[in-house]
Amino acid sequence: MALTIIVPGMLSFLLTLALIFKGGSLAKKLRLIDVPGGRKKHLHATPLMGGLTIALIIAPMMIGYVMIFPDYYQNAVVAITSVGFLITALAIIDDRIHIPAIIRLLISALIFGVAMWMIPGLQIGIISWAGGTEYISLGRFTILLTILSLVALINAINMADGKNGLVTGLCFGFSFILLISARIDLAPVLSILVGATFALFFFNLNGRIFLGDGGSYGLAALIGMLAIYIYQRSDILISADQIGLMFMLPVGDVARLIVVRTRAGKSPLEPDRNHLHHLLQDRIGWRNGLLLYWSMVFFPITVAIILPHLTILMILLSIVAYFIVLWATRKSIGKVRTTRFRN
Repeated sequence: MALTIIVPGMLSFLLTLALIFKGGSLAKKLRLIDVPGGRKKHLHATPLMGGLTIALIIAPMMIGYVMIFPDYYQNAVVAITSVGFLITALAIIDDRIHIPAIIRLLISALIFGVAMWMIPGLQIGIISWAGGTEYISLGRFTILLTILSLVALINAINMADGKNGLVTGLCFGFSFILLISARIDLAPVLSILVGATFALFFFNLNGRIFLGDGGSYGLAALIGMLAIYIYQRSDILISADQIGLMFMLPVGDVARLIVVRTRAGKSPLEPDRNHLHHLLQDRIGWRNGLLLYWSMVFFPITVAIILPHLTILMILLSIVAYFIVLWATRKSIGKVRTTRFRN
């Protein structure tokens, strides 16, 4: 059984490596190249390999596996993979012709909604907490709230993709958590995602490639829908508060920015350098900031997986830690700016 998990993961890892090494010309032909300038501080034109990896490796491998080895989850995996592919395509098209934000959000919501209508197992029907002992049913609001959750997640992950290694590291970590949480018969499908995201993470960490919008949106859509599907069938991720904790930092950071920008009379989608990862970089440098950000995401969910009854406590501690770090970084940056002004 171990080989059925290891082999798909290794194959997706090697195929993603091959695409990274040999896919530069394809990225150029499709104009999937990030050119430095303006707010973009990297030194060289960099290929956007995330969307290509989903379209050429992750999606074909996942669908191919469930077609060769059909099981109870076949229709769900095909639907999830199709959604990931369509969201990726939408983001790539947006990069080329710029689709208005509201239209892009509505199309994303429609894609999610159709998949949930076809496969009810992709809906969040119940929100549970306290290790699954307490719960509420969403009833008629099931599809609406599930769509809103997924749209929030894909936009939060995309907006967090501002530093090398950040989102690719998150996607690899999320994928690995889902792998160890899934039932053993679904694990080979998850290993495909783990292998590909690890390769993307390794080369994005040193700036050799970027995810691009296609990669960040597409991976977030895949991970979000897989999390919903696995949560309802897992013996490890047994309550919705664990899933919420896993995604809380990137989603919560974007929620804060929406409030701050709206109060300032700006568009909620207007880019700035007020994201937590920007503040951490300005205060303690990119590498230390990256490690702290990952720790704030993965330490609480690791504790919650090992000790599910502590999940609510981890949520509260994560919120407190977030605002303490936010306060510390902003206060420090403010002091630096004041000193420079006086000098």
